[in-house]
Amino acid sequence: MTSQDDHADKYNDPRAQITKRGLMLGGLVVVLGIGGAALSIWARRTHLEKTTPFWGPKVIEALQLAEEFELVPSLAAADGEVENVRLSGMPGLGHLRHTLLDDRSYLWDSVLEQPISDRIESEPCMLLRLTDPTAKRFPETRIVIALDSGWVGLEDENQQVQLSERFREALPTYLKRVANYEPLRSEVRERAKQREEAATE
Repeated sequence: MTSQDDHADKYNDPRAQITKRGLMLGGLVVVLGIGGAALSIWARRTHLEKTTPFWGPKVIEALQLAEEFELVPSLAAADGEVENVRLSGMPGLGHLRHTLLDDRSYLWDSVLEQPISDRIESEPCMLLRLTDPTAKRFPETRIVIALDSGWVGLEDENQQVQLSERFREALPTYLKRVANYEPLRSEVRERAKQREEAATE
């Protein structure tokens, strides 16, 4: 019978040694890993240095904490009544919040001291309505987004800023897609309900 000590040399190979150089390399790998993770967190964090004075602390709070996000697809009076789209819980809402909060989403040298509402008659605009019905931590917030030019601002304020080139097309495209998709989804649900009711009759 072979004893366990017959193969002890395989587990105690003198060539496998822990050296100072090995420990230093291992430590360097750990430090680089921690540094890389910290850098990634810093790069992804939301920058609020310029958006806070522009939007104001209550709007920042609304963008961060709003329980209900609602999209008003059209503000043109000629369009008549349009059904609002509930964005709460919808995929992409986190990105929308981040885009509107982050300094890097805007061209800060473009800020105009004039109401965004002036654009409603000249180009298509959508409105984001943010509310907090349960906790009531902030008043209703209404943000207008001009779809063609990418200007944004509070509906009842005299200040607006243009989105950066990266988001000037991406944000309106997302909002248009949501606005077109939600009625379609509602229609599909309604048809399914009608089929169920017809099957039970």
